[in-house]
Amino acid sequence: MKSFTLLPALLSVAAFTGLTQAQTFSLDDNPGAAAFGLASFGPAGFGFGAEDPFGLFLPATAGGLVGPSPSLVFSAFGLFDGELFAPGMVPDVVPPNGFAVNALSADHEGINWDPILIKFSVDRATTGLPGTSLAIESMFSQAPGDIYTSTRAFPHPGTFVGSLTGAPFSGVLPSAGGGGGNVLTYDESFFGLTAGLGAGVTLPAGVPAPPIFPGTHDNLDAYNDLPAPTLDVTGDMINDFDYFFSISPDEAAITGTSSADIFDVATGAGATAPIPYAPSFTMGLDVFGGFATDDIDALVLWDNGAPLGPNWNGPGGEPLIDFAIFSLANGSMSLAAIQAMGLPVDGSTVFFTDFTGSFAVYAFGSDLGILDMMMTGDHFQGNLDALEIIFVPAPGSIAILALSSLALMHRRRR
Repeated sequence: MKSFTLLPALLSVAAFTGLTQAQTFSLDDNPGAAAFGLASFGPAGFGFGAEDPFGLFLPATAGGLVGPSPSLVFSAFGLFDGELFAPGMVPDVVPPNGFAVNALSADHEGINWDPILIKFSVDRATTGLPGTSLAIESMFSQAPGDIYTSTRAFPHPGTFVGSLTGAPFSGVLPSAGGGGGNVLTYDESFFGLTAGLGAGVTLPAGVPAPPIFPGTHDNLDAYNDLPAPTLDVTGDMINDFDYFFSISPDEAAITGTSSADIFDVATGAGATAPIPYAPSFTMGLDVFGGFATDDIDALVLWDNGAPLGPNWNGPGGEPLIDFAIFSLANGSMSLAAIQAMGLPVDGSTVFFTDFTGSFAVYAFGSDLGILDMMMTGDHFQGNLDALEIIFVPAPGSIAILALSSLALMHRRRR
């Protein structure tokens, strides 16, 4: 398999081209689930946070009993699981009824086979490899509300459709390994989030922020900016694109589902109840530890089946047609099983599935410049909270993108 790399100059262009967009995101809100009668899933009136979905009770900065993101508490709707926002904490679409949103992806249908860069967020404990933007922002207590972009390009995930072995875990794909870095693409202040100074008070990147304690820093938990800037482009708070998400383990326990299941909200459905899209076993999940023992924590999904067309096999994830990349939360039994095989996976590992009942390692956290188990031996330190992609621009478009970026940066300074 050809190894994809990217020159730093090209990366800076690719990273800045997204500045004209507004994104859809959610915050780490599940600790407030106790307000909806779920207090039994955590002591002292707290639910388990998205950073610690299985109640591992890690130190406060590593998850455990974290407080909810402070900006969410003071949002327009008050504390509510699954709220989806655009920058400035502006409500984007009406959230799905009764569901928390732990991972989020619009339908990326329409295959562009160009290599991709991976955009991501991390939790309050995760840091980066030395010299990366994530390491610097973590040192300043500024990382959990940011979006970072890998300095390394990866082959398009669709390249690997049909390549899995059929076993629940298919090993490591050629795209994984070799390391990488990251750059800061959006500081949390871009979204109007706080780095410890209180809701509504922002701090620019590269400035020391207050130390992280439970409930002091916003944590960007799910994120989407493709195929359109926001899920609602018409301003009526109804989603104009299909989107997909996973839910938290405590809500999955209430509904009798799995936090490794994927749900679908159809275009225009608004707040109506979502429908199941892909049960966990179609991705090889909830196999090693039994049902409801895995948790999808970040997601990018390509739903390519044409309804009633020659390749359509009914609703949901269609094997060898649809595909996704995702991460699993620390505490997932599949992670523990793969770690027992001697592979350094953790919550920052990116996996691939083509819905054939199997999944494989697409990229290790260290390939994104994250300090992961491969580098530390710590099973729980690395955690990837959100995923998105950006296509590597074709060579002929570099000059156009550079000019566009410079013009945009000039406008922002005025």
